[in-house]
Amino acid sequence: MDRAVWIILNKNFSITLDGEIKNNRVTDKKFSPGEDIWTDELPRLGFSNENIQKDYDDFLEDIISLFSEPGADKVFIDAKIGEESEYLNSKNPLLVRKIEEYSVDEIIE
Repeated sequence: MDRAVWIILNKNFSITLDGEIKNNRVTDKKFSPGEDIWTDELPRLGFSNENIQKDYDDFLEDIISLFSEPGADKVFIDAKIGEESEYLNSKNPLLVRKIEEYSVDEIIE
């Protein structure tokens, strides 16, 4: 396995994470808010409703907090496909669900 895909979600939002697994770390992170849009950074979306905007900004802060935890990479890497992990140290608990593992070499062939 070279890469994996996870969904990070709370009660209101979700972001897809595609990352390379290298030296027991999740590197080369690519994030998607949906469709076929991918970015190297957490997507900063704008909403016309101030309450929704605040909720989304809090969601991004919670994800940043999750990634700053010392054991975050292990949680992502060790997860089994379909397994959910809950991160409670945030305003709204986050769920992390691994949905796919793949090798870039297998896709190219």
